[in-house]
Amino acid sequence: MPILRKEDSTKGDFAPGIERTEIVNGAFGSDSLTVADLSLEADSQVPTHFHPKEEAMYILEGELVALLGDDYVVVKAGDTVLAPAGVKHGFTNKSGEPARLLAIHPTSKVEVHKTD
Repeated sequence: MPILRKEDSTKGDFAPGIERTEIVNGAFGSDSLTVADLSLEADSQVPTHFHPKEEAMYILEGELVALLGDDYVVVKAGDTVLAPAGVKHGFTNKSGEPARLLAIHPTSKVEVHKTD
């Protein structure tokens, strides 16, 4: 059973004000799963995009405005946003406080298609 340590994870900037840490993916031995921890600074935005497979995003901390399809909804810690395959989605942090979410994909290699 592999134990994956966060300090060994791949970190990078996803967009201005957003750090993405991949904690599970193909590089860590996963055949069919990617899990990423995203930290969003105040006034940051996950650009609108879609994936060929579904994605679940679990809000760990803070409050965000989620775009799913053509709908905007305020989500907070404990909420989950489920974006079906091919449906555009994104987040904006208008709360003035940091926020975090887990992005969970049913693939070890995530394809991102920007819509902007």
